Amino acid sequence: MKYINLLALVIIFSSCAGPAHLPGLYMDTKGNVTTTLARGAVSKTGEACTVNYVGLVSLGDASIETARKNAGIKKIAYIDNSYTNILGFYQKYCTLVRGN
Repeated sequence: MKYINLLALVIIFSSCAGPAHLPGLYMDTKGNVTTTLARGAVSKTGEACTVNYVGLVSLGDASIETARKNAGIKKIAYIDNSYTNILGFYQKYCTLVRGN
């Protein structure tokens, strides 16, 4: 009985430590964060991505700082992200930064 209770707790609390996007057949999502500086037009867009193969090898840098540097942005207006997953074998997470 103790093992069943322990297993139930592990299953319940494991979602807190898991990734925000769970594997499925196909997933392509986008999200964004708007800062208080998001007024007016933006002139530059930078992107930084990580790619994961078969859940074993993950390569890349999807940090906001890398995306900002890639476009030479000094003032960030928007931060967007995108996530693509194909059968859990190929996953791509990108950070998109817009600003001036």
